[in-house]
Amino acid sequence: MLYDNQASYEVDFAAEIDTPAEIIADELNISLEAAERVLQMKQDEATAQSALALARVIGFLLNAKNLSAAAYGLAIATGLDQLNGIKSQTEVAKKLGCTRALISHYTIAARDALSCNGHSLDVLKYRKRNETRQTYAKQATDPFTAAKIEARKKYNQTNK
Repeated sequence: MLYDNQASYEVDFAAEIDTPAEIIADELNISLEAAERVLQMKQDEATAQSALALARVIGFLLNAKNLSAAAYGLAIATGLDQLNGIKSQTEVAKKLGCTRALISHYTIAARDALSCNGHSLDVLKYRKRNETRQTYAKQATDPFTAAKIEARKKYNQTNK
């Protein structure tokens, strides 16, 4: 272990040789047999969740009308940085010849498909926070904002 006041490092040999089941047995104060069952249950649950996530992704892609936009939406939702130099949803839309709104639609749909069990997938690399969607929706229906937009239209029409 490395301590703040020491310049040396002590190897934790127990952490190096203990199996995951032995670590669980120690932490939960249960038998090694019970810890192995807990570990197996945990692995089974992780496998089941992975299978469900894969099924949701396949369903998402099969239901997409624009497969390229859906694939990019999935990549953006999961934060993949292998987008060949593309840095925004707008750039993806230009590349595919569609609107940014379509890419955003598929990104949000992919995010929602991959969010499960009360956990949300909120990768913010290429998009805004999920709470921002609620803020924009609230502003879009705000009477003050609607009056402001209407006043701008009138002003622009009178100054043509």
